[in-house]
Amino acid sequence: MSQNMEKEFLQLVQQQKHKKRKSIAQKIGVFLLIASLVSVILFLLLQLNFNINLSNWDNNLISFLGVFGLILILSLLIYVINHKRFNIGYKSGRKMLNWNKFQRMNRKYIVGFFLVIIAIIYQANISLVHNSFNSFITQLIHNPKPPVLNSPWPWKNAQTIHPVVASMPLEVEKSINSVANYIAQQEPDPYLRIKALHDYVLKRLTYDIDVLKTGRRPSQDAQDVFFNRKAVCEGYAKLFQALGKAIGIDVVYIRGKIRQDLAPLDLISPTLRVVHSNYDWTNHAWNAVKIGESWQLVDTTWDDTSTEDYASFEPSYRTNYLMLPPEVMIISHLPEQEPWQLLSQPKSYSDFEKQPILTAEFFAEDLKIISPTEYPQTVQKAAAIEIQTPPNYFKRVVGIFFRSKDSEVPFWSLPLNNRLSQEEKPDIKICQSQQNLGGKLLISCQFPEAGNYQAVIFTLAQSNNYLRREISPIAQLKFQAIQGRG
Repeated sequence: MSQNMEKEFLQLVQQQKHKKRKSIAQKIGVFLLIASLVSVILFLLLQLNFNINLSNWDNNLISFLGVFGLILILSLLIYVINHKRFNIGYKSGRKMLNWNKFQRMNRKYIVGFFLVIIAIIYQANISLVHNSFNSFITQLIHNPKPPVLNSPWPWKNAQTIHPVVASMPLEVEKSINSVANYIAQQEPDPYLRIKALHDYVLKRLTYDIDVLKTGRRPSQDAQDVFFNRKAVCEGYAKLFQALGKAIGIDVVYIRGKIRQDLAPLDLISPTLRVVHSNYDWTNHAWNAVKIGESWQLVDTTWDDTSTEDYASFEPSYRTNYLMLPPEVMIISHLPEQEPWQLLSQPKSYSDFEKQPILTAEFFAEDLKIISPTEYPQTVQKAAAIEIQTPPNYFKRVVGIFFRSKDSEVPFWSLPLNNRLSQEEKPDIKICQSQQNLGGKLLISCQFPEAGNYQAVIFTLAQSNNYLRREISPIAQLKFQAIQGRG
């Protein structure tokens, strides 16, 4: 009898030791999870205190932090399920949910069930989950908000390159760091310093149009495009980011999309489009830069027209997309991560595509569109376009239209694109324009038959300079005519 009692006593002691070891292991696990989370937070705070540019972290690190957050949540979930002391509160609640039966279930199956559910949700909405995590991390690191201060946009002397860049000695252009430091030393004003970095990117690079024609994409790293002097949007944005990073400026690389009707499909061969039929040709890249407490948006690619295809039609340098208001940028640019819209009321992709396409020049000239307000707009036989102009507006405004199916030519190259063959040129017709004394411009486009049409609105400066350089596209509108005037 005493031996049996001794044996039971030893078993009881072993059970208590096992429970104690398990309890200690659980506490250590919780401690490590909390320590990991605290370490990440402290790391971010230390980075901020030492003025290391968090905004220069690339999207891979942001994705890593997002995955870390997912792992942390799953770890906490597994710990809670395995913790024997976990309960749902009151006895009545446990009885109602039959908690005792739930506890008798194999916890491995419970964890597996939750993992399968999470996997299904992730596979069904990969981009949604990925962007949600990235947006959360972006908000945590960069805290993008609508700018509290206005930038100098629209810029005076918008076609004048910064003098520091225009007169930069050749020996300075040996590296990204030397260029950036030279600009920082020569230009103390924070806004003009950003303009100088923007101008240097435009001076240094030429858009690599062969990438669109052939599909062969060289490296777009900042160092590579700096020495090769050719790039697409990715290279432009990365060089601008690298220049800012070199002198301690917070610059973020932003991925996103442009409007479907602004994709440069005319430059992409039909064969290439067939081979890469699943590729999204609206993909684009640009930057956000922080000045003081305000984030500003910059697209160096869209301010550079120095390609063989368009250089003869308009100046190769401009500042239309240099720190422009977010309300203007969202007309044509939609970032993957919603916080980088820098809007108090962000737009969905559907709302983004339904806006009339208005260029930066439209807003720079203080114009306002009254109608149409949707893209496309359904009409009967004619389109009535109404634009409000500022007092003493002196430019002439003209409109043209053509069948949408007749051309994939980007609207900014019409009607000047003499590269096109006679077969490629759309059948362009002129809209009737009338400007009244009330500061409103009325444009009427009479459609000859039912169908889909694009209308393009231009401004013509009143001067004797070379005409092609006076034409500025300010709007592209789309209409669906139910019937023709005939």
